[in-house]
Amino acid sequence: MTTSSNARLDRLMPALTFDERLDGLLAAYHADRHADPALLRTMPDSDNARWNDVADILNGLHVRLGWYIDQVESFITQLELRLALANVGRYLAGSFRHRAAEMAAAADHLDEVVIGELVQRWRDIRLAELAAEHFGEELGGRRLLHPDVLAALAGCRARLLAMRESLADSGNRTVVYEFELPEPEEEHLEELLELLTMQGGIIGGSVR
Repeated sequence: MTTSSNARLDRLMPALTFDERLDGLLAAYHADRHADPALLRTMPDSDNARWNDVADILNGLHVRLGWYIDQVESFITQLELRLALANVGRYLAGSFRHRAAEMAAAADHLDEVVIGELVQRWRDIRLAELAAEHFGEELGGRRLLHPDVLAALAGCRARLLAMRESLADSGNRTVVYEFELPEPEEEHLEELLELLTMQGGIIGGSVR
């Protein structure tokens, strides 16, 4: 960028509205770029308190919700392995006829364990989705999550639904499982929202 272009930007920056600055910061974040420091440097002092609140939200979604989703992903991977183990045990039961009933019963029990944890992981994913929706609406309906985090969240949802579909497929199961995936309790959402907006983070930074 030329010196004259920089000078024009410096003159334009102070005239930007708060929403325009926020959109600029989000666009940079979603594209994995560093935002122009002038977006914050030239912000009027009267907008500082508002920006500090926004920074807490963005940092919470980027850092804390990111960690939360990473952890849920790892739990889902373990869950998929347990379900695969149950399926293998059920398949092998046909080859060990003297222990077929015992092995099939063990596989059924493991299915039930998987279902209990699947329901919990579904609540976890719904909490993350609801938290992102809540803060997005609070900030004018904007998409706040990074595309990679959105993809991870969507992947978690799809994997859980695929496992539920598998459990409802008769196949070689002695029991077919059909069950609802409940919404999380409101109090649990409130707890997550409070956790996500704890002060401190890395996006943009506050101007306290």
